Amino acid sequence: MSSFIGIDYGLARIGIAVSDPTGTIASAVGTHHEGVDGSVFERLGELAVARGAVGVIVGWPLTAAGQEGEMAQRVRAFAIKLERALQLPVTLVDERFSSQEAERLLHASGRRWPKGETDALAAALILQQHLDRLAARGDQEST
Repeated sequence: MSSFIGIDYGLARIGIAVSDPTGTIASAVGTHHEGVDGSVFERLGELAVARGAVGVIVGWPLTAAGQEGEMAQRVRAFAIKLERALQLPVTLVDERFSSQEAERLLHASGRRWPKGETDALAAALILQQHLDRLAARGDQEST
């Protein structure tokens, strides 16, 4: 079975999620604040070891037309660095509407949520999308 880490990359905050050991269910675990919380690569490396992760799924913010804009290019560069740092495969997943969906879900709960919660939930939604795709293919062992 396979555990994965999910990432919603942002310039100020990075939402982080993990899957269960079976690679079936994604859960938000928190937010990394760039420039405040130290090295994101170090934090993700520790998380990968602790969870026995076999891969990292990073949300890829394509434009509404499906094109790669400036932010998607930044995410691609981050993913390349992350793959080198963690020595794990990194997969980019189209995440065009994950942040809006996370905000909708949090708003529907009727509570006020810190901004970081939206980022962590968006990471979980991105990761869950990937896990569901793997399950539909019957291929939970690869990214």
